[in-house]
Amino acid sequence: MWRVVAAVALLAACHGHRARRHDAGPAPASAVSEVPKLPKSPEGTAELQRLASELELAKDPVTAMPLAFALATIRGRLEDYEDVLARSQAWLTARPGDPEALNMRVKALAAVHRFADARALLDKLPPDMREEQEMSIDDATGHFDRSGPARAQRAAANPSTVNLVGYAGSLAIQGRTADALAVMHKAAAGIADNAPELFAWMLFQWGRIYELDGKLATAREFYAEAHKRLPGYLEATAHLAQAMIATGDTAGAKTLVEGELAHDRHPALLALAVQLGHPELLDETKREWERYVAALPEAFSDHAARFYLTVDPARALVLAQANLANRDTPEARSLVAEAALAAGDAKTACDAADPLVSEPAPRAQKFVAWRALSKCGRTAEAERLARDLGITQ
Repeated sequence: MWRVVAAVALLAACHGHRARRHDAGPAPASAVSEVPKLPKSPEGTAELQRLASELELAKDPVTAMPLAFALATIRGRLEDYEDVLARSQAWLTARPGDPEALNMRVKALAAVHRFADARALLDKLPPDMREEQEMSIDDATGHFDRSGPARAQRAAANPSTVNLVGYAGSLAIQGRTADALAVMHKAAAGIADNAPELFAWMLFQWGRIYELDGKLATAREFYAEAHKRLPGYLEATAHLAQAMIATGDTAGAKTLVEGELAHDRHPALLALAVQLGHPELLDETKREWERYVAALPEAFSDHAARFYLTVDPARALVLAQANLANRDTPEARSLVAEAALAAGDAKTACDAADPLVSEPAPRAQKFVAWRALSKCGRTAEAERLARDLGITQ
């Protein structure tokens, strides 16, 4: 969920201390919205085109890698991630003792969720690089006891927007929503550049905090603004469409997804189109997700599992369990529970959800745990959790 942090940090370094730009972009959010008023930013589609053009012209990995990494994390395409992996390996092979090459290889491996491979290289990094990569990997694999204090310390020492949003993200995936939102307001107040990719990333992460807390209407506002800032940002587009569906705007979601599919056949968009009344795209969606999973299973098993929840629950459960084996996080556990419930396997659902009942987890994941407990006969525990969540049965 938070893997784009590295790309934004890289882009911030790539942009340097350029002048704040106010030449294009959406107007500030209205006074009634939870979205904070932010400066305008350059038009997002043009910015993506600029990144792609600069990558084509880049002659050395120091210049090319941040651009390639940014495009991969923004567009979410298999081919982009394969390009990042190939470039990072080629750089490290050519310069095995170069800390920057090694650092980028760790980032690339972590971005495709090859966490064991990434950890194996951490000891070779200089201390400052190792700390940043270790925090990211610990967050992604559920080791919040290590990443939480480290992110808090870094945010206090250097309260940059990137560090503060990273800290807020860590808090949010532990269920500490109020604390996360307080940090996000500090991140917005201290923003020092108005690059559309930075704004879109910050707004998307803000929306995710609300989504994890079950507040989809508010999340939708942030996703909509992130999409305006950077229309090619796949995760923002997909979450916006899902939030629109959840808040009753199916027609709007359909218009959004159909528009995106006109120039991007990403399986996440195809899956949304199937959900929104295009069954003729089902076979194409399956083929594409299987192609993604076959190439980079750790990176895409969770996304593919969510698609299969309603069309092939047994396949969804296999993929969700593979994802959980790679990273034991509340989100991974709740996905196994959802898949098991869809497949009619209440015991597996309860086994997966069990830690979510008592351990720190976002409200959205605890809600899945309640559903699992309700199905496998643990009625008293389900009732206690329902009371904690304010669920009326």
